[in-house]
Amino acid sequence: MKKVVIFEFFTGNIAGAQKVTLNIIPMLKEKYNVVIYQRLNDTLYSNTVKKFGDTKKIPFESLFTKVFGTGRFESNKKTKMDKLYFILNVLFFNTFSLFHVIKEKPDYTYTYDPRGLVLSCLLLKLTRTKVVWHLHSKLSCSPKVAKIMMSFADEIIVPSENIKESLPLDNKVKVIYNGFDLKREIEKSPVSETLNLSFVGSLVAHKGLHNILLSLTAINHSNIKLHVYGSYAHSNPLLDYEEYINSLIVENSLQDKVIFHGWCSNVIPEIMKSDLLIFPSVINQTLSFKGESMKVNSSEALPTIVIEALSVETPVVAVNTPGISEIVVEKSDGIIINESEPTLIADAVNKILDNNDFYHPDSSLIINKFSLEEMQQHIYGTFK
Repeated sequence: MKKVVIFEFFTGNIAGAQKVTLNIIPMLKEKYNVVIYQRLNDTLYSNTVKKFGDTKKIPFESLFTKVFGTGRFESNKKTKMDKLYFILNVLFFNTFSLFHVIKEKPDYTYTYDPRGLVLSCLLLKLTRTKVVWHLHSKLSCSPKVAKIMMSFADEIIVPSENIKESLPLDNKVKVIYNGFDLKREIEKSPVSETLNLSFVGSLVAHKGLHNILLSLTAINHSNIKLHVYGSYAHSNPLLDYEEYINSLIVENSLQDKVIFHGWCSNVIPEIMKSDLLIFPSVINQTLSFKGESMKVNSSEALPTIVIEALSVETPVVAVNTPGISEIVVEKSDGIIINESEPTLIADAVNKILDNNDFYHPDSSLIINKFSLEEMQQHIYGTFK
């Protein structure tokens, strides 16, 4: 039996890319001997991956978190020590992965996103393993750097045509839509006098929760409840996002309108109860708070939560980030807006309220397009 080695450098809650990985691992285990190297932290995602068996530890967690666990790496103000720790990460973990690939002798090595590639695959051309890189978002670098990064992979999987078009032209790039088990009985809540809006995602600036909060006073409904499903990630040194959100709630008297539910491992039943899902991910904005400014950019590719909402016939208001136009294709699915702006969000919600009978997504269309079976066929075609 052929062997696949997976290098997993993520730990934490289960977001979109992790949901995809948790579907791909059992697919590969059906046909291959799969060995997973992961950060063995006590988190929801790490513990879920451990259940697949044959997982091995990526060591020196403290070195890793010096760069990727503080938020400094995402900021523009990197110190010399930040840059040194980054170089040490790259050198150490690539040496680690090279050693274990030589030891395991896999036919394929799989990892995802820039972090996985940069930390595990830069030296694997020295071996006979075939590197499969699953890129879940656009690369925030020049085309020249992107081409260099792509040269380290033998096959590149992207989840949308939009991401493919953003990369330098290369026959190695294949579009495979993310697949999910979306078949379930749909049970909608009875009609009520409350307008229940939902936001799902990590509570970080580029996810755009602040723009929903600023839009609430312009929505034409007397009884709004915004249900927030997510938890705050690491704090960025330039701007404390949790403090910023709390200030917006107080300044706009939203205490009775916003309900924080925390992270929810199975959020689909909650979306089912909602009248509308708002996906406000920021394309390009600058946030200012307490004299500090921070540039905010989207990191989306094919937002899982929008797929899940349409699969239970909950309409959406979604910012036109990569992949959205490939998900929200029917007019009855909801409204796509050009940027995560409060006015645009409020106008879109008001339009749906005024035409409520029209906005009813057809769940069968989204379920067929983003099925596990469809993804499985294409994944096997890549690992052949």
